[in-house]
Amino acid sequence: MMKTHGRISLVTGPKEKIAMTNFVSTLCLVLLCSANFLGSTTRAAAQDSGLDGTYVLDQTDSDNINEVIETAVGKLNFLTRDIARARLKKLNPAYRQLAITSSPNEISVTVDNQRPLRTPAKGAPVAWVGPDGGKVNASMQLAGRRLAQTFTSADGRRVNDYTLSPDGRTLTMQVTETSPKLSQTITYKQVYRRVS
Repeated sequence: MMKTHGRISLVTGPKEKIAMTNFVSTLCLVLLCSANFLGSTTRAAAQDSGLDGTYVLDQTDSDNINEVIETAVGKLNFLTRDIARARLKKLNPAYRQLAITSSPNEISVTVDNQRPLRTPAKGAPVAWVGPDGGKVNASMQLAGRRLAQTFTSADGRRVNDYTLSPDGRTLTMQVTETSPKLSQTITYKQVYRRVS
């Protein structure tokens, strides 16, 4: 049966009704699957990096931070050397354990028994108190199997660049620290093994 409403013709026979019902059902199924797929990819994006977990320091494969600091302060004059050494040791402790968690909106890194550093996942900076008690701006951003953690203050800048090994068992933190008060850039690595 065909009904005409102005310029639109509606076909309302039994075959047409079945075809229309099948079309609507298929369309709803496609839309539902698309919504589920998009939701799962957003959730998976935070976990694709594989960085989430707990890691412990492997001292054997890590650089000796004290030696790196001694090399850096060795080029300073004797009046500022002791002050710089003490400050750098406070700013560069060897963390024994670290834990990383991430979601689409937030990244959290906890070292030893300190309170977690939480920042927006998109890299927006937050106010943070550093290990020496100084105020810094901190930001973090995930890119694949890498996490860049940046700290900036009036005294300088530190970047912790975390990279996960292809097998997911080893996390390497490459530290780069710059300051107008230092005659050279400080760089060293710390290697961590996954425990969970």
